Amino acid sequence: MRKGTVKKKVIEQEEVGVWVYILLLTAVTILGWVLSSFKFSIGKASLTIAIFAYPFRYFIANIITKKYGYKETLNAISYSSCLLLLFIIVASILGQQDIDYIPVTGELFGYMVSQMINLSIYYYLLMNTEGNKLTSLATYIFVMLVDNLVSMLFASRMIMVESFWRTYFVTILIQTIISIILIHFDERKIIAAPKKKIKR
Repeated sequence: MRKGTVKKKVIEQEEVGVWVYILLLTAVTILGWVLSSFKFSIGKASLTIAIFAYPFRYFIANIITKKYGYKETLNAISYSSCLLLLFIIVASILGQQDIDYIPVTGELFGYMVSQMINLSIYYYLLMNTEGNKLTSLATYIFVMLVDNLVSMLFASRMIMVESFWRTYFVTILIQTIISIILIHFDERKIIAAPKKKIKR
């Protein structure tokens, strides 16, 4: 087998790998949007099923960062955001319903801003620290504070009713519990195998 063919196969395998994770991130992001229609209550806090899916978006993005680097994660965030918007538009057309752009804007803006913050902090920690679970958990909590605050503000039209903060903090509490479980797997160092040097 020629050396050029070997190199080409290595590149193709890496491209297939990153696209799998990008599609997974997109699927979880879209799933979160779909689940936002299903509501339940804990006390006086009105919540959506989507809150259980949101922490997984950062978990998958972190795996992409570890396996493929900063640039590929940035691409994954961009692609998943565009595909989420496309899905919302198509779903609206097929459902023959008008799009309420205010909640959509909040969802997309909150998602992109929180993912960019998560990427910046996580990449810095990955490059400069040994990987501390507490710092990873703090990052998860911080980005979810941002994401939920932005999306909920847009969804409520910037009106903070009495139950707003109750719902907000109950949401963060549930997502923190999920994040504690996720960082256990995140600390397993799911990193791509070292590339073998191809002799020329």
